[in-house]
Amino acid sequence: MRFRPIVTTFTALALTMAGVQPAAAQEPSTLDVRARSIESRPWIKLAGTAAQLNDRAGSLRLASYALVSDAGQKLEGYLREGDRFVKTPYREALVAPGGRWVAGVPGYELWEAKKKIDLIDRRTRRKYTISLPAPVTSPEWSSDGRTLLLTAYQEHRDESLTIIGFITLSVADRVPRLVKAGPRHTVADWSIGREYRFFFAGRPDRVLARHNDADDGSSRSRLAVYDLSGRRLRYYTGAGSPDEWSAAQVFSPSGRLFGTVVRDDDSTRAEIRIVSASTGKVLRRIRGKDIRGFAGWYGDRHIIVKRERGRSQLFQRVDLSGRADLDLIEEKLIFNGAEYDPHLERVNFVRPN
Repeated sequence: MRFRPIVTTFTALALTMAGVQPAAAQEPSTLDVRARSIESRPWIKLAGTAAQLNDRAGSLRLASYALVSDAGQKLEGYLREGDRFVKTPYREALVAPGGRWVAGVPGYELWEAKKKIDLIDRRTRRKYTISLPAPVTSPEWSSDGRTLLLTAYQEHRDESLTIIGFITLSVADRVPRLVKAGPRHTVADWSIGREYRFFFAGRPDRVLARHNDADDGSSRSRLAVYDLSGRRLRYYTGAGSPDEWSAAQVFSPSGRLFGTVVRDDDSTRAEIRIVSASTGKVLRRIRGKDIRGFAGWYGDRHIIVKRERGRSQLFQRVDLSGRADLDLIEEKLIFNGAEYDPHLERVNFVRPN
């Protein structure tokens, strides 16, 4: 393992990044689309896309986000700098809970797993470049903000990748630990960094991943939970699948609940399921004709729902009964004749210090 500290101010680091452009920047429930933007403040523009953020509404703040483009094969990470957002050289610049640490996976092309990442300590204003024992994608922070989880791969000559397990990285020592776990699923193209990725399973010493290719919520679909040695601890059966494209995290901050999706046959509309982590029982089903994804948790009592109406996309805070009570982000989807312009795929809300 090799790492090298680079002392710099965080603002200077952001401004020297390639391409930085600051911007002024029980029973099924039916989603209530009439959200009330309580505590709303002036909306601010998000860089790189035709979106605006309802900033400082609610208890969490948007810390970073990733835009998808190039037919789903490219992600561009943006990071908050005060009341603006700047483009980074990372596909994701993921801010940890508490806001101190940022994890950056370099490069925008999703089909390229990377053998190094950057860790940025915003308190000491240092960046550490960490060499890894295997190529990785898909960063996620533990709920305490101290451990980073990455999905690990083996590369093949045809540019496909086989998932071999996961890597954990503690900010205390910054030593990467490769753990081989789970079935050896092979992925390619836009599936890299999404399908069969690992998530934290409600605590820093547990992880979860989809076990097989059944993702329809039937009795065939299984999610596997592992400890940090790679030992399988349990299965969840028939609970649905993690939203591997959109979710920043699938477990609630307390670890008592997790969210999954079950999609229609055409993969457009999604039913969101709220599942008990202890029993695996589906407690709630949130449905709506314009629900497109589960984007993560907003505290323990709310989730973030991604909806699409015509040529617009909306991220809403929704309680566990399915009632939307806060519009977080509104985005106009711009179709350029071949595909959509860069637009939001993943959003990362954290509680400010």
